[in-house]
Amino acid sequence: MQVTIIALIAALVASTGALGQQSDDDSSLMIGPWRIEVATKGNKFDRCSMSRQANDDIKATILRASDGLTLVLDSSKWKLERGKQYPVDLAIGSRRWSARASADRDAVTIALTDSTLVDMIRKANVLEVRGEGSTISVPLDKSMAALDRLETCFEKNSRSPETNPFVAPGRNP
Repeated sequence: MQVTIIALIAALVASTGALGQQSDDDSSLMIGPWRIEVATKGNKFDRCSMSRQANDDIKATILRASDGLTLVLDSSKWKLERGKQYPVDLAIGSRRWSARASADRDAVTIALTDSTLVDMIRKANVLEVRGEGSTISVPLDKSMAALDRLETCFEKNSRSPETNPFVAPGRNP
């Protein structure tokens, strides 16, 4: 009996470590190289995000909001025309998807609406975003666990919680 309890505790500790490490301020969680965070507007939940450095200059973020998943690529070195739409191809292995990248000053957003693409992002090693000027490689290690946690974050925080009007609601990834 005692050995079973010890084994159960050891398994629980090991599985908690595999899920990720909570930061000190409870506002973010690391899953491998991915940082999972909750975003609010005012005191109201807005979205959850998972982000990582794609390379030295480019940060990749996947947002989960009420309208689905969006890939955001940003770099302080970019000077883009705000509002412009750029054609891009998303590639995983030999599979390709055509998409539009909507520009801001130093970032582009790409809606991830194809469920096959999202499923492949979960399982692949690299997502390539091919623009007219170059290809950006986004490493996807630990993306399956990170996307699972991103969805959990969204589901948990998007529900209308019972609130105490005298205490600010807690938001955790």
